[in-house]
Amino acid sequence: MAGIFGPVQDMLAGALEGLSMRSQIVAQNISNLGTPGYQAQDVRFAATLQQALQTGSVNPQVVAAPGAMNQSGNGVDLEQQLGLLNQIALVQQGVMSGIDETQKGMHQILQDLGGPGV
Repeated sequence: MAGIFGPVQDMLAGALEGLSMRSQIVAQNISNLGTPGYQAQDVRFAATLQQALQTGSVNPQVVAAPGAMNQSGNGVDLEQQLGLLNQIALVQQGVMSGIDETQKGMHQILQDLGGPGV
């Protein structure tokens, strides 16, 4: 995903992809709250963000979420899943802010390069 804005922008975009994937998995977990035998899942990608700085790609992985079985005979904790959705939203806001600041910086550089005497 080598973009014009470099590896930082690529990492931020990859983080958004991972966060989006994680929110989809959380939604899937919540929809299976009453499904007997369903094991909650999660997306782990934070560790791969370090690798993304070197390779330019983020590869999130879907894994079984740890936890005990509930009354429905599955591993979905509704309170935990709702908390994850809130956490994801906060991180997404931070990433979007980072993307916005990167783009503002690039815009300023382009304006400076287009100025008189350059």
